[in-house]
Amino acid sequence: MQRQSIRFTPFHAAGALFLVAGLALAVYHGLEQFGLVPRLGWVSWSHIHYVTIGGFTQLLFGMLPQLTARKLGRPLPPRWWTGVSFAGLNGGFLLLWYGRGWGHAWAFDLGIYAVWLLALGLLVVLLRMAMRSDRAWDATVGLYLVSAFVFLWGITYGYGLFAHVWEVPGGWLGLREAHVHANAWGFLGLAAIGTLYDLFPRVLDAELYSERLRDYSAWFLVAGIFPLITGPWLGMGRSVTATGLLLFATGFALYLYDLVRTYLAVDSRSGIATSLLAAQFWLLGPAGFAPFVLFGVEWVRPAFIEDGALHFFFVGWALPVALAGLLLYFRNLPCPRAGRLGLAGRVDPADLLPDGAVPAVLSRLTVIAWNVAVLLVGVGFFYQDQAWSAFLFGPGYAVLTGLWLYIVAQAVRLRLSLRRRVTGTTGTGS
Repeated sequence: MQRQSIRFTPFHAAGALFLVAGLALAVYHGLEQFGLVPRLGWVSWSHIHYVTIGGFTQLLFGMLPQLTARKLGRPLPPRWWTGVSFAGLNGGFLLLWYGRGWGHAWAFDLGIYAVWLLALGLLVVLLRMAMRSDRAWDATVGLYLVSAFVFLWGITYGYGLFAHVWEVPGGWLGLREAHVHANAWGFLGLAAIGTLYDLFPRVLDAELYSERLRDYSAWFLVAGIFPLITGPWLGMGRSVTATGLLLFATGFALYLYDLVRTYLAVDSRSGIATSLLAAQFWLLGPAGFAPFVLFGVEWVRPAFIEDGALHFFFVGWALPVALAGLLLYFRNLPCPRAGRLGLAGRVDPADLLPDGAVPAVLSRLTVIAWNVAVLLVGVGFFYQDQAWSAFLFGPGYAVLTGLWLYIVAQAVRLRLSLRRRVTGTTGTGS
């Protein structure tokens, strides 16, 4: 069967918009910490979920079915699925946001039901492709399937955190930790790692260093995620959660080694490849700090460690991956001639820019500035009760804000340049 092209969907545009909105809310939340702006109760929850459900989940819902179809040589999902899932996910998220921010349990319930059902639908779509394919499953497809399954658990845990608080052995905090592990490390983490195993070598125009390491790492990651999402709510952090952390960290170390060796094997490397590789090291932050919390070694307050760990995960690791994906896929996605997002039929070669060139919008200096800023803000979170932390937050947030806006703007610029090219080609009658 002919290899299907990735098509541009409303999820891609919404993902970019939500990332910008999440940036604005994150900056406002940071200013709140220093009393520079009025405190709003809904901002703290909102800025995290605008980036996760609003940004990352948009991109994953838009890409996972298409990436799986390409891997397995299956047809793309039907058009109606894209429309229904887009409307349902965003409608559900808005209900979640309204219900959680303003204390309306009915809106929260309707929103979480909608997102849960759509996550189940995503899992069914992926499973149908896998079961009907005559190609052997590989590590990437396996990680996609597990990530969608774990997402269902994460949403379920989220239901027990608000309005219907569950009594579990690990308490409310344990349930929240399980929710974060499932949605962040499970859904986002496994899906991103599976994609990067395919994407990273292509960005470098190289072969992956070791397919065997890829398979081993996938098994460790899958084996580790389930203790990570069950240990916290069971209240068994030093046994179940710690075991999951060890397994997950082992799988991630194998994955990181595979990427590093792939990176070092080539002479010419784009800024996007360097940014993607540098981002992977920040995931070691949450894994490295977790033992301090699990075993009660309080060198700073546990809440401060959690703030710093989440910062390193989302801003240090996940956000550069999402932004790199925007740059790459906005540049390469087919551009519908009719101008209707995601509704193009067959792809004409004229709709694509020349192959082979990775957008050179990230210089090495940009990558260094981003990662230094991530470090400054992270240290600021660990010592946020100290007056001097403001001197870390201020410059760090300023750099991150500027670069975040710059990268999103570049993604939009690349998309518009592609659209102009298509329009010009159509106008000449080609």
